[in-house]
Amino acid sequence: MKPNKLKRTLTLIGTALFVLILGYTALRPFHLRWGANAEDLARSMPGDLSGARWTRAVSIAAAPEVIWPWLLQFGQGRGGWYSYDWLENLLGFDIHTADQIVPEFQNPHVGTPICMSGSVCPSAVHVIEPYQWFGWQAAGEDGRPVWTFVFGLFPEDETLTRLVVRESFDPTFMPAAAVVAMEIPDTVMELKMLDTLKARAEGRAPSAAVTLLEILSWLTALGIFGTAGVLYTRRAQGLPFLAVSLAAVVVLVLISFLFLPLWLRGLLDLGLLAGLVVSLRRAA
Repeated sequence: MKPNKLKRTLTLIGTALFVLILGYTALRPFHLRWGANAEDLARSMPGDLSGARWTRAVSIAAAPEVIWPWLLQFGQGRGGWYSYDWLENLLGFDIHTADQIVPEFQNPHVGTPICMSGSVCPSAVHVIEPYQWFGWQAAGEDGRPVWTFVFGLFPEDETLTRLVVRESFDPTFMPAAAVVAMEIPDTVMELKMLDTLKARAEGRAPSAAVTLLEILSWLTALGIFGTAGVLYTRRAQGLPFLAVSLAAVVVLVLISFLFLPLWLRGLLDLGLLAGLVVSLRRAA
């Protein structure tokens, strides 16, 4: 590799990492409380642990009695995780999200295992209070809870309910660095989960097209990042391509950690594409 090309490659990698870290740090306070208001954040929930925690919420146009059966089905080998099954299955988890209420999964009890995969069941149900609380915990070797995952249902009126989800950790079991590493994939999966639960409870049919468009929006931004990055490393006057590439990193962070609506994802991708086309024309 020629010296100038190597220098531009290292510049691209370094600046992209800087923008990625800076962008994630800026968005972190928002995605850790995505959709949650001050009341959601302040409320006590069963099994709260004293270490790191995050609280997220969504308003659903349905009564708690309608939402509740969907929650009871959670878990691998049951109703799934209501998130990106394809991504979980790439990791061998064998997840299949239910698109209807399944009667045989409606009777969990305290102690029922909640599995991540067919062979990994680190958690068990620790609270069931119909139409209000449903959650599970993982315990350490000494039997003390080290991780809590709990749903709360809070009616706002006869047809609108707040669904709040909280995860909390034991500070001695999960150091801060481990929690941050876990929260990155957790955010992507959990925001999709809340959106899916909302759609299911409101009676909207599952749409493979929506999930496909979500994936395409991410791949488009990733593709523009790669294309602009390669053009930058190969051209002496390639700063406009570097700018487009870094803008793509920003878009990837926004898409991944704020679960933007499809129309906004499309606008951002179109903006990146327009920037790439303009840069190509100026370089011609």
